[in-house]
Amino acid sequence: MSKLNYYETLYLTRPDLTDDELAKVQARISDAISNHEGEIFKSDKWAERNLAYRVNNYSKGIYYILVYKALPGVVAELEKNFKFLNTDVLRFVTLRIKEEAALKDKSVSETQSV
Repeated sequence: MSKLNYYETLYLTRPDLTDDELAKVQARISDAISNHEGEIFKSDKWAERNLAYRVNNYSKGIYYILVYKALPGVVAELEKNFKFLNTDVLRFVTLRIKEEAALKDKSVSETQSV
């Protein structure tokens, strides 16, 4: 069995997404993580911002942040989903983070939901 790694993904969506379209994007991301034995610690809408330059003719975007652990292949799977299967995500970046940072985000999420 491979070791699970901890990741943080920041992705930018179109500002005009409906709730149903956003739910489909999030379900696809969640499925990819689950398929790689993953667990999501934090999934939040971060901010709606004006962009420094137009991306696919959009001058605004909504940022979402995701902290999770999964097998190493999850990054390639998410990248495939973001690039080829989904025009709703304008940009994305994934970083491998230390376990302590991920667990800190998990504890913050749990205290905010109480």
